[in-house]
Amino acid sequence: TYLLADLATKQALIIDPVVDTVERDAKLIQQLGLKLRYAVNTHVHADHITGSGELKKKFPDCKSVISNASGAKADIYMKDGELIQIGETGKTPVILECRATPGHTNGCMSFVWHKNTSVFTGDTLLIRGCGRTDFQQGSSDKLYTSIQTK
Repeated sequence: TYLLADLATKQALIIDPVVDTVERDAKLIQQLGLKLRYAVNTHVHADHITGSGELKKKFPDCKSVISNASGAKADIYMKDGELIQIGETGKTPVILECRATPGHTNGCMSFVWHKNTSVFTGDTLLIRGCGRTDFQQGSSDKLYTSIQTK
């Protein structure tokens, strides 16, 4: 789970929130005085998506975000190349570029933060490895292509 914020506007987004840490995450968001706008999910597996609904209960203005290819319910469906932004344009916003990275699941999405040279990959790419492809919708060929081209 990652929490990103624009310090000027106090807008925030959280990536891959899980139900086991919702209380911790909500407490931190409140302590920092942040306004949670988005709960962003890299893919549909219980270890990545379960906290979005609980966070939306605590932060009613929060919208859940996921790939349009995921088959999951969400407030916002993203496509390859689209952007998610918190903060004001022209100041210091946090802008994430969505990149479809299927392989672990058909709906895997990675989020590139160009300004900070960071990529949030979920289970597409791990330290010294990659996500499993032996689940339903998994494909080692698609995963290889995603990692090499995205």
